[in-house]
Amino acid sequence: MSAERELTGGPNVPVLSGAMLEGIAEISRAIMERNYLDDLLALIVSITAKVIGSKICSILMIDKDKKELVLRACHSDAGAYRQRTNTPLGKGIAGRVAVANSPIAVLDVRKDPRFLNKKIAVEDGLVSLLSVPISVQGEVIGVINCYTTSPYDFSAEDIMMLTTVATQAAVLLKNTELRIMKEIVERELADRKTIERAKELLMEKKKISGRQAFELMRHQSMNSRISMAKIAESILLASTFD
Repeated sequence: MSAERELTGGPNVPVLSGAMLEGIAEISRAIMERNYLDDLLALIVSITAKVIGSKICSILMIDKDKKELVLRACHSDAGAYRQRTNTPLGKGIAGRVAVANSPIAVLDVRKDPRFLNKKIAVEDGLVSLLSVPISVQGEVIGVINCYTTSPYDFSAEDIMMLTTVATQAAVLLKNTELRIMKEIVERELADRKTIERAKELLMEKKKISGRQAFELMRHQSMNSRISMAKIAESILLASTFD
């Protein structure tokens, strides 16, 4: 199986190990330069599609509230797939993969009764599917799907390769989520400190109470539709020119 060609059959020779490792390394390097989850997901499917040789590679993430898989990233030459409906957990191929935390390979999705989007498969020319869970420490957070345009019997090596990508992706996604949460908390704390300093400045200059100073900033924020942190920053900045 060549890293550059589509998976269309032929001998199952595991020649992608070098390309796969480089793809994983590229994802790891890029994580430090990516600030948003969607950017990271798009990067993962792009590299995976290139390395695996899949026509369509997508990532579906679990919406815990709605208990369904939502398309979050797709590397595709086709358009119909991007309009797919969400997949309930336990339904379809990906839904079953997410619940069982185990890969499923399908030789022809057009004939498999479990596959939900047969119309899209016909329109986009999708045939074989390898669906692998994205899980970290036993928790499934999503699914990676890779499709071919002609029947392909996915080998154990194929499954292992995509599982390796999914495992690496899970760690990166979890780390990114934690990093984003940390940045949000740090920013929240910094904003509160800025607001507190501005409040104390207003109290001193206008001889008003802390509550009055806070309400003054809050009203200004509401009227100008600018965050209180920005209002506080402007107050502190103006004080440097007094």
